[in-house]
Amino acid sequence: MAAAPTAAPAHMCYLCTRKFSDAAALVTHEQFSQLHRQNLDRQDDLILQHKQEILSSVHRLRQQLHGAASSKNPVTSSRAPALEQQLRQQLGEFGQAQEALEYRRGAVGADPARLARGAQSAESKLKPLRQEARTGRLALEAGAACWQGGKEMNEDRFLLDIELLSAEGLVVPGVVVLDGHSGSRCVEHLADRLPTVLQSRLASKPSLTDESLRDAVLEAFAIIDQEFLAWARQHEAMDGSTLILALVYPEASPQAPRPPGSCRLLIANVGDSRAVLCRGTPAGSEQQNQLSAFRLSDDQKPNRPDEQQRIQALGGVVDFHGVWRVFCPSQVFFGGRAIPRWGLAVSRAFGDLVLKEPEQYGCSQVSPGGLVIAEPELRVVELDPSVDRFLVLACDGIWDVLQDQDAAAVCASQAGVELAAHSLVRHAFAAGSGDNLTAVVLAWRATD
Repeated sequence: MAAAPTAAPAHMCYLCTRKFSDAAALVTHEQFSQLHRQNLDRQDDLILQHKQEILSSVHRLRQQLHGAASSKNPVTSSRAPALEQQLRQQLGEFGQAQEALEYRRGAVGADPARLARGAQSAESKLKPLRQEARTGRLALEAGAACWQGGKEMNEDRFLLDIELLSAEGLVVPGVVVLDGHSGSRCVEHLADRLPTVLQSRLASKPSLTDESLRDAVLEAFAIIDQEFLAWARQHEAMDGSTLILALVYPEASPQAPRPPGSCRLLIANVGDSRAVLCRGTPAGSEQQNQLSAFRLSDDQKPNRPDEQQRIQALGGVVDFHGVWRVFCPSQVFFGGRAIPRWGLAVSRAFGDLVLKEPEQYGCSQVSPGGLVIAEPELRVVELDPSVDRFLVLACDGIWDVLQDQDAAAVCASQAGVELAAHSLVRHAFAAGSGDNLTAVVLAWRATD
């Protein structure tokens, strides 16, 4: 009779090929061993080398595929399906390699987007990637994924645990995606201050209504932006950030046939991150399992006609340099230096002091009012859990390479919100996005 297979050691570091007497010793090794850290760094180097090899292979396969697709030779053109299959496999491997890097960054606290508020390292606390909440008759579940991607640093952030309380005790859960630029100080300020200031402004309202929640959001955004601008003036900081916020709240007096406890969804957008509502078909419909994507926010780009008109009316310039940007019309003097031309690819953002107040920094052609503003565009929709399936919030790194309907289909194919967000980020990376990548998926179900 064959010998029974030997059981794997219970406490083993396979990276360092070392055994430990108990779990505590293994954890101590993983956290403090210089050998373990060196092996992790060596592993990262090998992954990066593998990524470069895959990129070379992808480039070569794309050239071959282009040649096969355009060839009039039937033998050559017949190779196209096989080349497409090889290309898909290589892109899948590329995503797997990046996934390993992102996991490592999060596990060791190297990714600031994964740290809980106030935490300085992974030993302090990692932010959960899944959160549950309840309000009205809805049970909510949110999942997130955040990758540094091809950038040198991760300036994206997300929050899943916003939970506001109205004056009469009604719970208002929320989620947010933040996309920083020109540094991470503004996005860190938003992540730290947003829940507190929103709660303060909502608590000052006598009751929870559509109008009072709108006012609370508008007031909170103005306060938070002014706080950071005051700090930026003192420290000569040019950091900025976009924001997309979703709040779910119970209706005060739902009209029949909507039952008591029905909820509404408020979307607040500053910048070019996006909110997409994914809606199915009613039970008994002839078109079963059909999913449609409905955009709940408008990207605030400088070339959007109303934004361009506002910018130019103040003396700003909208021009195309790789992408459409808003520019100061002349040089500004900031931080002890002359900046010939400073621009931004969004027309609304938090921070961005120079584009908020260019007239204060030597650009006299611009009238006060801000070429870039932090005033959000708000939208409120009624949620019907019988047809409304889930909401996707994601930064522009996702939407640069995926259409709304494609993103909805990717998320719908997964078993849960965290997997949906992770799959969306991975698809965007495989599709060629070189940006930071963050997605939050919010789903709900009726509890009665």
